[in-house]
Amino acid sequence: MYVAAHNGAFVYGGAERATLTLLAGLQARGHRVHLFCNSPVVSGPAEEFGIAAEMALIGGDAMLPHALRFAAKLRRHRPDVLLVGTFKKMLLAAGAARLAGVPRVVARIGLETDTPRWRKYNFAIDHWVDCVVLKTEDMRRRYLDAGIDAAKLAIVPGGIALRPRLHPPGEVRRSLGLPPGARVVGATARLDVQKRFDRLLRAFVRLPADVHCVLAGEGPERAALEALAAELGVRERVHFLGHREDVGDVLDALDLYLITSDREGMSNSMMEALAAGVPVVSTRVSGAPDALDPLDDGSAPGVVVGFDAGEVADAAGRILESPPLRAEMRAAALRRARESFSLERMLDGWEAVLSGSGVARGG
Repeated sequence: MYVAAHNGAFVYGGAERATLTLLAGLQARGHRVHLFCNSPVVSGPAEEFGIAAEMALIGGDAMLPHALRFAAKLRRHRPDVLLVGTFKKMLLAAGAARLAGVPRVVARIGLETDTPRWRKYNFAIDHWVDCVVLKTEDMRRRYLDAGIDAAKLAIVPGGIALRPRLHPPGEVRRSLGLPPGARVVGATARLDVQKRFDRLLRAFVRLPADVHCVLAGEGPERAALEALAAELGVRERVHFLGHREDVGDVLDALDLYLITSDREGMSNSMMEALAAGVPVVSTRVSGAPDALDPLDDGSAPGVVVGFDAGEVADAAGRILESPPLRAEMRAAALRRARESFSLERMLDGWEAVLSGSGVARGG
């Protein structure tokens, strides 16, 4: 199967990494893959994954010339299926695929707020898209409520490969000068408004004074977050690491992973934390209950709370105060990742929807 994909982002974040992980996995299974994208910010990492990539700019929905140029590229490549990876590019990308005679079009939806609230997206799904792939049942319900045909909806839970550790155990903690036995919370994500790291800091300030916070990632909110940490009087205990390739080592340094976003799909960073055995406290974003609800033995890999910083702090405090509870949650996190978010399981689901041989549903 020849799978072409389009990503319309101008930043490289979790959704882009997830797309590259998917394409690399399909390629490893013997499929041919090719990525079209809007920016070298995405094509560069694609090439590091060993994925062929080229520019195919798609702007706003009025940019019909972009769709025509993309259609010409697709005619030359003649893929079996086009995977549209950016919601707001669906109209032009799917239209271009149909103009080029691509046999199958599949749309990947990442964020819970990426719903067809506008008629143009309903039109694209109804007429040009064969399958819409969602990560959670909650997102599927939103599409059904918008009037999308249930037969066009598939659920493929996310899957991740365990981030490798590049340094000896404990190296990140040592490099930050953290005291032996210090309790550490944190996150690995782009420092963007959507992630609401301001809420994380306001929760962190309520935790005991010996707790440290590690934030690995870059983004437009970094300066504002550093200023807020100083204003809250915790700047010396909040460690901004910037972009890190050694995410596995950063996760190894954490006792607890915090997600304080207003909106997500199924958070890729949450799945990576679980795979590393790090318990999670998350706001009630889409996908959090699926990932963090208790297992059949009653143990839970995390806690889902409301959007108030106090609720985040209360849950985090209870977990940090109990080493036995953290150990139980660590085991539950590893089991949940192994049973629900394996890379091979995700690839099986995607092969089914991309080929049209079946519809993947359920968690």
